Amino acid sequence: MKTCSQTAYSKFLRRKIFILLCTTLVAVFSAKAQNVSCTPSRIVFTGSIAAGQASAAQSFTATATNLKGNITVQPSSQVQISLTGAGSTYSNLPVIIPAGELAGGKAIYVRFAPTCSGFPDSVVDNSVIFLNQNSELLGSMTITGIVHQESATGGQPLKVATFNAEWLGCPNNGPEDKSLQMRNVATIISRMDADIVGLQEIVDNPTKSIDTVLAHLGSTWGGYVLPHSKASCAQSEAVIYKKNRITLVGTPLLLSNAGDRNAWSSGRYPVEFNFDVSADNRNIPITIINLHAKAFSDATSYERRVKASQGLKTLLDGSSYSAQNLIVLGDFNDDIDVSTYKKSTSPYKNFVDDSINYRFLTTSISASISLIDHIMISSNLFPYYKPGSTQREVDVANSVPSYSSTTSDHLPVSAVFAFGKMGQELPVPDLYTVNLTKTSTLDMPVYSTGSQPVSYAIDSGAIASLNKHRVTFFDTGMVRMVAWQPGNMSYTPAAKFFYVRVTSSNVAPQIAVQPTGQSVALRETAVFSVHATGTELRYQWKKNGMEIAGATSFCYVVSKANNPHIGYYSCTVSNGLGSVESQAVPLCVNTSCPTQPTAVKKNTFEGNIKVYPNPVQRTLFVESASDNIAEVRIYNASGIMVYERQSVHAAALSIDTHGLGNGFYVVVVVSDRGEKAVKTLTKY
Repeated sequence: MKTCSQTAYSKFLRRKIFILLCTTLVAVFSAKAQNVSCTPSRIVFTGSIAAGQASAAQSFTATATNLKGNITVQPSSQVQISLTGAGSTYSNLPVIIPAGELAGGKAIYVRFAPTCSGFPDSVVDNSVIFLNQNSELLGSMTITGIVHQESATGGQPLKVATFNAEWLGCPNNGPEDKSLQMRNVATIISRMDADIVGLQEIVDNPTKSIDTVLAHLGSTWGGYVLPHSKASCAQSEAVIYKKNRITLVGTPLLLSNAGDRNAWSSGRYPVEFNFDVSADNRNIPITIINLHAKAFSDATSYERRVKASQGLKTLLDGSSYSAQNLIVLGDFNDDIDVSTYKKSTSPYKNFVDDSINYRFLTTSISASISLIDHIMISSNLFPYYKPGSTQREVDVANSVPSYSSTTSDHLPVSAVFAFGKMGQELPVPDLYTVNLTKTSTLDMPVYSTGSQPVSYAIDSGAIASLNKHRVTFFDTGMVRMVAWQPGNMSYTPAAKFFYVRVTSSNVAPQIAVQPTGQSVALRETAVFSVHATGTELRYQWKKNGMEIAGATSFCYVVSKANNPHIGYYSCTVSNGLGSVESQAVPLCVNTSCPTQPTAVKKNTFEGNIKVYPNPVQRTLFVESASDNIAEVRIYNASGIMVYERQSVHAAALSIDTHGLGNGFYVVVVVSDRGEKAVKTLTKY
């Protein structure tokens, strides 16, 4: 039987519990009511804005409810914000505002400032999001704008020619009427409409022949001759170029380090000319090596050309020229398929055989006729040469009466380069999947195509923020993003939309799009990619079944593909819930392919690993019957690594699992040789 005091105390206790419960409920509902509202909820910028530009500003009012502390205002990558509206204060960096300043509403100014282009004029939805001190999402504002596509033209072509002008300016040799010859040379250059012409057999003493030719061409042309000797009628190399788009950089250089002096006609060394070429508002550096090799088809002259070619190649193979856009042109005084001397091996076979680094553009002409005037380029210019454009300027020469007796015993040879833009495909997966804990991040792959880095932007979705290549998510849902490149001298601006799905649970890996085989020319780039779904994905590419060191992205890029790269490529995609292997696909280089699928090397290490007991209660044993164990990692069902032991270098070890909770685990064992074994484990 309860006493009165007990009854009173019981009522008092019930009342205290009721008050505490009410207080808790009020706090809970008050916490749910915490938010930031924006008026209006969407701002639309109607005019298209080019990348790198910004729209006029608009403003909205942000009002906070039941908040304390500071609020982070964070714009998407294509939006700039300001708290004052002053031009110098706009930025796409986060801004911290005390919550009290938003209690009665605060104006925030925004501009649409797209960073990416490359897709057709299109409407994109960016956002400004509001976060509390715990990085919890409180509200958002949608910013709609139109990105203007960058013009992707074919580019302005560059025509380069070589022309032996036969003793131009020497009164004792060549055509007799020197005044007529100089007028004709100017006519040939003008009618070829070449941008740069390399000239040989130019005489600077006693006649300043290059100056006379330039006087006939007019003030829009520039030129330079570099004599190798002060002797009268010494043959020298020169250039003439259009000044409106070509700039001669620095002082031309006689390449006296390009081999033996005697090999180059007693010092008639090649001359290096450096230019800046204007193409589509870009300056492209071009280095032209103008040469005039030893003449005549006798044994001694042939051997001198062989030595000269060896000396030149040794020089150009060095680090000083490897990164340059090289055009080697001139009077080689020999053919490139077979020598003019007794059909011997060409003196330039060393360049012909090195097709990885050099290419004669005159090969097809040389195959049909005997040719001694050539144009050769280095690999850096391979992508920009316009196929089939190399020609002997027969029609231009025929337009000059009695060309061979009044002008030259050589025909000009020309080639065209297109420094415009080519299309490309960004190897970005269509879909990523992320498991959201409190806040989760996704690191986008850092890679490049065409020597241009790939950048990222959030296109729509107010549940994420982006900092360079890292995306942070604050809630479940879908985010549309764009990967993009600004373009360069060879590639158009490029962009690709893709999605990130943010879920509340882990998802096992599954391959959505298999990699495809690649067939590329020598020194071209091959890109393999695999598109997979799942959370916390890890990638490992293999060639012929063997892991490729460092190839741990969804795409694998083979730069400057060569014969050793030929083989079959596959990728293993894994996370804490398992792994899946893609199909193996071939890489062919210059039409050379693996004759049959290379057998995938069986992972004997996998079969020689024992993980026991399974299920485990306290102590787990890992043993190898073949190789030493280098490291062991254990992942829980969420893909989080809960144990790691490195530098084991033993055939067995024991692991205390007392600190691991009951559940499902994945054990990854790595051998000293880098082979991996993946085992599943249950603990209770």
